[in-house]
Amino acid sequence: MDRLEYAAIALSGDFNPSEMEKIESSGFDSSLLFRSPIELNRNKLKNFARNFSSVIRTLSTYGNFITHRDEEYPDSLKHIFEPPSVLFFRGKVSLLDSKSVLAVVGSRKADKYGTSVAREYSRLLSERGITIVSGLAVGIDAEAHIGALDGSGTTVGVLGTGIDVYYPASNSSLIRSVMEKGCVISEYLPGTPPLKQNFPRRNRIIAGLARAVLVVQATIRSGSLITARLALENGRDVYAVPGDINRKNSEGTNWLIKNGAKLVAEFGDVIEEFPEIDIGELHEGSVDSEVLEVLGTGSLTFGELLLKTKLPRKDLIVELTNLQLEGYVYEENGRWNRT
Repeated sequence: MDRLEYAAIALSGDFNPSEMEKIESSGFDSSLLFRSPIELNRNKLKNFARNFSSVIRTLSTYGNFITHRDEEYPDSLKHIFEPPSVLFFRGKVSLLDSKSVLAVVGSRKADKYGTSVAREYSRLLSERGITIVSGLAVGIDAEAHIGALDGSGTTVGVLGTGIDVYYPASNSSLIRSVMEKGCVISEYLPGTPPLKQNFPRRNRIIAGLARAVLVVQATIRSGSLITARLALENGRDVYAVPGDINRKNSEGTNWLIKNGAKLVAEFGDVIEEFPEIDIGELHEGSVDSEVLEVLGTGSLTFGELLLKTKLPRKDLIVELTNLQLEGYVYEENGRWNRT
């Protein structure tokens, strides 16, 4: 059975790799499969008979795919629950087998705090060699991809549509950028529209590709918690960024921390879980910051920093936020300190 026939059978009947192994070992090709005596789901066989002709035509015009038995298929996905038999891709498919991969997920309705953390953490982690994977949705997903592209461009997007369907439309430009500088993948046949049931299903791929999942912001019923559960079921670690206990967007992440997820208060907390990344490199080099100069080795309140730096209040907030995200300063009892 060649690659094209393998992919067409798998996609037309939605057969998983273990079912495809049965089909291949039986010696039946696509023309005889429906009459084969092997034990397969009858509904899947009916779908196969109905869809095979159209699927083979689609695949004949779109060759950018890998199958479960190809060398390029990522090892990280081979042993998850129901790995995809076929993956369509655009971009650098080699990124799927990166050793250091972190999934960054969260709410589509993220606030300024969530989007800032997602973008900045992803940038800093990407700069240090970690590939960021997410779902190309609006909100936290988009910010994670943008941050990674700002860092080094090592990012993978997993679509819940066909590889040629840019959804949501507002992210079309971002999806193209990820295709150009990173990689975008989909288990769905080209042309597949944004069907509601496909998005929770694709989350197993996001979790499976990564060594760990970082949830930045999420409600208690968020799809991000589905991704976190899938990560745990497949032996991955789960990290979460804490949030305001009075905000709905923090309910999910705070619940994860309460139930054993690692609390992430700075991006260095994530780096610690990737031993191949040299933690000693985190603070190498000089940082041109008036705030750091003013702090010296002392401790100052926000008001004192305003007076000493003479920065506008808004600019000081941004500067402190960036320095905190990068691990150069921390706040304790209302006073700012250098790490």
